[in-house]
Amino acid sequence: MDLTGAWRVARLDADLEKTGADLDLDDSDWHEVQVPGHWASHSTFALNRKPLLHRRRFEADGPVEGQREWLVLEGVLAEGDVWLDGQFLGSTGGYFVTHRFDITEALRARREHVLAIDVSCPPPGTGPKQSLTGSLQAGPLAPPTSPGGIWRPVFTTRTGQVAIRHSRLLCTTANPRSASLLVRTVLDAATAGDVRIDTSVMGPEGRSSGSRSDFHTISLGENRLEWTVTIDDPALWWPWTLGAQPLYDIAVTVRSDNNEVSDRGFWRTGLRTVSVKDLAWTVNGQRLFVKGASLGPQSPVLADEPATLIAHDVDAARDAGLDLLRVHGHVARSELYDRADEMGVLLWQDLPLVGTYSTSTRRRARMVAREMVDLLGAHPSVALWCSHDEPDGAIVPAPSANLDPTGSLARRLAQQALPSWNRTVLGPTLRRELRSSDPSRSVVMRSGTIPGVRASSASDPHLWLGWHTGRHEDLAAILRRWPRLGRFLGGFGSQSMRIRDWPTTAPSHATAEKAAFERYLPRRAYSDGAGWARATRAYQADLLRAQIETIRRLKYRPAQGFCLMALVDAEVEGGFGILQTDRTPKPAYRAVTDACQAVIVAADPLPTIVTPGQSIEMTIHAVNDLHRRVRDVRVSATATVGDWRTRQVWRGDLSADSVERIGDFGFAIPAIHDVLVVTIELQSDDDGVSSTDVVVASNRYQSVVIPPAEDTATKTVMS
Repeated sequence: MDLTGAWRVARLDADLEKTGADLDLDDSDWHEVQVPGHWASHSTFALNRKPLLHRRRFEADGPVEGQREWLVLEGVLAEGDVWLDGQFLGSTGGYFVTHRFDITEALRARREHVLAIDVSCPPPGTGPKQSLTGSLQAGPLAPPTSPGGIWRPVFTTRTGQVAIRHSRLLCTTANPRSASLLVRTVLDAATAGDVRIDTSVMGPEGRSSGSRSDFHTISLGENRLEWTVTIDDPALWWPWTLGAQPLYDIAVTVRSDNNEVSDRGFWRTGLRTVSVKDLAWTVNGQRLFVKGASLGPQSPVLADEPATLIAHDVDAARDAGLDLLRVHGHVARSELYDRADEMGVLLWQDLPLVGTYSTSTRRRARMVAREMVDLLGAHPSVALWCSHDEPDGAIVPAPSANLDPTGSLARRLAQQALPSWNRTVLGPTLRRELRSSDPSRSVVMRSGTIPGVRASSASDPHLWLGWHTGRHEDLAAILRRWPRLGRFLGGFGSQSMRIRDWPTTAPSHATAEKAAFERYLPRRAYSDGAGWARATRAYQADLLRAQIETIRRLKYRPAQGFCLMALVDAEVEGGFGILQTDRTPKPAYRAVTDACQAVIVAADPLPTIVTPGQSIEMTIHAVNDLHRRVRDVRVSATATVGDWRTRQVWRGDLSADSVERIGDFGFAIPAIHDVLVVTIELQSDDDGVSSTDVVVASNRYQSVVIPPAEDTATKTVMS
């Protein structure tokens, strides 16, 4: 029975705490909210921060003898106490966790029923948090509204005497010869007896790929069972940059001793192995340099996200040349994971922990970790678990902080060397929980901290060069001094604003980082708000392109990939996204797309200004992410100042999955006061890359030629 639709709600006070679940309570004058939904969508409760009591009346006949009735709550955000006909059923925990309550006897006792759920979603506050809602309420991608509510469907379902309470599917091994699926279930039996469990596998072309039957004698209550299914000659699942995405359908049927179906479970999965060791990625044994973006909650109200929007974000990431989305600090709607499976986009999956948490959360966090594996373990796109984002909290310099990239950055990272409960206790606890629940995947214990010297302490440092400290062009110099910081670059980017008639003041929306804007793009420097907004968008595009090109030039030495912040804005007025909330691309989306092509050509940046007679030397590299050699490549570099022009050409092949040093492009600045433009183009006659003489990749750099000061040095060499 479907129990979605209009529910009565009221703020939970002292009186309702005593009488709110009573059958005869008159709730006819209460407000109505929609379930699934969020109370922020209702004008009366848009700013609510206190628990709300939800009530729903319904009529239902009880199940016949031999059957059981279950109340199913697929998602209560963030926690709820559940009552039926005045009797307490239990509590929910983990906003994405499905909870099942046995209501067989309650439905047999009467026909008219009242379901009451008091839902709480307190704001995170300023200290260590209690609610495990992650980026739904904290961090740079958190929507500005409260996410509280019953956000997923509520219904009743009927089973036999034996029901599946928990289930999990994992692909433990996969190669061209065979693949193994591990199935774990917890069966809840109303009576002891014998059961038969049938497991069937349907291949990607609708053909049976195997089946098995197992017989078990189970006892009253919970029974934990585990078995393995082997698939011969499997069609392997790949990221879109490496291959196809065939999917298999797995069905588990529990039958009683008289051969009647008691319960069923279904999964759609792909057969692959993913290894992430010290943040070096391999899929089915194939090495992969990972290009990714963080994805926060895709709208302020998760319940109302249309499936088309969810699919669009996955497609937009792939169209930009990205093969990874980081589900940043939350568990998303199921449609995201289904689309990523279909499109071959890898997912870095975070637990919903962002920032610092209270010591009282450890037990609940372990439960949430297990439930996340149950929910998402079958998805081939989910490649990696991450237990905690920024466990020390976001370290943002004060507005007056020095912009020196080495001093400020070193001080920030030094703070992460000291022990803390979140990093030293909670992190290892959750890593152990994830590893024991899912031995098939790698686990990153923490994100946004200084990386350790061991693979087990690998982390993606959040450097924020050009936004929280230093300049964005400082990245190459810092990574030369501290190469391990470039193992996997996370936490980089900048915010940009929507172009509109902005007020004269700084942006006032909730997630705007005003100190960073004041540091790099002060509003006072622009004559109007629209011009300032355009400058923020241009700055974001330049920063992302420059830092992506820098990290790609360090491919495998030591860089294994990157994950920029972020794919979509958290608010209508702007944010870290390269797409606006209505999915209109910003200039940064085009810049990221260009920087993430399979084959790119890049050079050292030019100085901001140059003088006549100054010598310039630019080292040019070509990056080939294709897993094959690109033949007959021509790289040309052209410098122009006014009518003056010089050009140099190189020829050769690009090795598969490599970075090639093309050569040095050197010249002296002519005595012309104009704009210096350097254009680098890569062409190929390789039919698999482009048609003859078509530019595969290009890049453009420019500087301004000014008259020299008398005491200015006449030569600058760029390494």
